[in-house]
Amino acid sequence: MSSAEPRDKAFPIAALRRRLNMTQEEFAHAIGVTVSTVNRWENGHITPSRLARRAMENLLNQLAAESRQELESNGRDNIPEGSNGAS
Repeated sequence: MSSAEPRDKAFPIAALRRRLNMTQEEFAHAIGVTVSTVNRWENGHITPSRLARRAMENLLNQLAAESRQELESNGRDNIPEGSNGAS
């Protein structure tokens, strides 16, 4: 195992968190772990447990559902009556 390997495995956690526009503290709170744990994942010191990965998946599903709901409600408000909404 090369010294770069743990960091390569850690990258998706940091990238995911940044893509969600969350601080380590916000991300940790959202998935029920400590900030220290998130930091250790991102630095490649440890890898997320199955339970932690499931919590991340649940967070993504929740955020996707909220985004869909927001798009649907905003879309209905912005479509002129009699229009099918197509551009």
